[in-house]
Amino acid sequence: MGQPMRILVTGASGFVGSHLIRELRAAGHLVVGLGSTVPEPATSALLEDFVSVDLADHWPTLPDADGIVHLAALSAVGPSFDDPQRYLSTNTAMVTHLGEYLLAASSPARVLLVSSGAVYDPRQPLPIGESGKLAFTSPYALSKVATEHQAAYYTSRGLPFVVVRPFNHIGPGQRPGFLVPDLYGQVRASQASGEPMTVGDLETERDYTDVRDVVHAYRLLLESDDATGGTFNICSGQALSGRVLLRELTKAMGVGDVAVEVDPRRLRPGDPRRIVGDASAVERAVGWRPKFSVGQTVRDFVATEAAHTSSG
Repeated sequence: MGQPMRILVTGASGFVGSHLIRELRAAGHLVVGLGSTVPEPATSALLEDFVSVDLADHWPTLPDADGIVHLAALSAVGPSFDDPQRYLSTNTAMVTHLGEYLLAASSPARVLLVSSGAVYDPRQPLPIGESGKLAFTSPYALSKVATEHQAAYYTSRGLPFVVVRPFNHIGPGQRPGFLVPDLYGQVRASQASGEPMTVGDLETERDYTDVRDVVHAYRLLLESDDATGGTFNICSGQALSGRVLLRELTKAMGVGDVAVEVDPRRLRPGDPRRIVGDASAVERAVGWRPKFSVGQTVRDFVATEAAHTSSG
């Protein structure tokens, strides 16, 4: 890496944002956070500044930056079906405001646009590389493909955009609404009540990457002069089932086997049995490979949750 950079991070108060800010600060960069919610104190203490703003309404006037990581988005797949136009409008509006601001300011800032591995058609040969077939399986995925097209447009206008497609994230600090924290909460509830856990299909396999590995990839791509205009998968290249994650959780929590009951209402017959990505492009570009094992990730998640419980 060369000189320290001044980097703007949108969605600074989120799960990924907080980890990214720590990654950037540890590398010596200055970070300004943007978003609608002030980050927790430990994250705010690492910021040069925080700007409270609705990025779907406008992009604020800020001092020059060397790089921008655009994390902010409506990102829950399920709720996107209930309000598809809001997802499409909000997620694309933020990129429009960002791109138009940078054009007007003649800014040289490199932009890392965070898309999603959810844009791929899961029913194709695995592992899925960046040239894989795309599919519009949800309004959320549709909005992410639209923002990628916006990135291509602004790249054609001379702005240095890089697109990343992260697959599933896991790691310390992840909140309920995702598999690992949801399983963790159910294990605790089962231990307290003596009742079985109620789950969906734990046999489907997905590509999970520790969030700390994900943000490390983001930093390397942001620092690289050779990544501009590229699209990169961020994934582990391995598929793990929910059953494996549950086993790692109970081991980390120090509990024995937990009785499990499958709720047919939670089953999705159309769900693909296995999804795995190919991250060889980012490895070639910046030498990135994931470092955290799933066991370590889950142990760190459990330790963080236990610390929060004891301090609360």
